[in-house]
Amino acid sequence: MSVVNRVMIIDDDEINNFICVKNLKDSGFSDEASFCLRGKDGLEELKNASPEEIPDVIFLDINMPLMNAWEFLEEYNKLAADFKKEVKLFILSSSVYKRDIAKSSEYANVTDYIIKPLNKATLDKVRETHFA
Repeated sequence: MSVVNRVMIIDDDEINNFICVKNLKDSGFSDEASFCLRGKDGLEELKNASPEEIPDVIFLDINMPLMNAWEFLEEYNKLAADFKKEVKLFILSSSVYKRDIAKSSEYANVTDYIIKPLNKATLDKVRETHFA
C-alpha cells in the first residue's frame, strides 16, 4: 500500500523526473506521480486542480529557469490556503549550500529539505520522519 496517493515533482530535469517517478513507484511511496518542468506549469496545474487532484506531496527543485523555487513558493503560499487538505512540500535539490537550506526553513509550507537523488533510502527516511 502506498504512503501517499498523489505526488507532484517540479523540476526542469527530465531525466531526474523519470528516475524520481520510477523510485516513487518502486519503493511503494506512491503509485501516482506526475511532474512539471517549470514552476509556472506546476502553479497552473494546482490552480486548475479539483480538490481530489491536489497532490499529497510536492517535490520542488530550487534552480529552474523562469521561476525558481523561492518565486514558486511566494505564489504557492497564496494558493495553499484554499486547499482542502495538507500538502507536504519538500525542496528536492542538488544544492548543499547552507543558505539554501536555511532559506527553505523560512517558508512555513516547506516540510523538509532533501538533497538529490530521491532514491529508496531517501524515501524510506521521508516516510519514517513525516508519515509515521
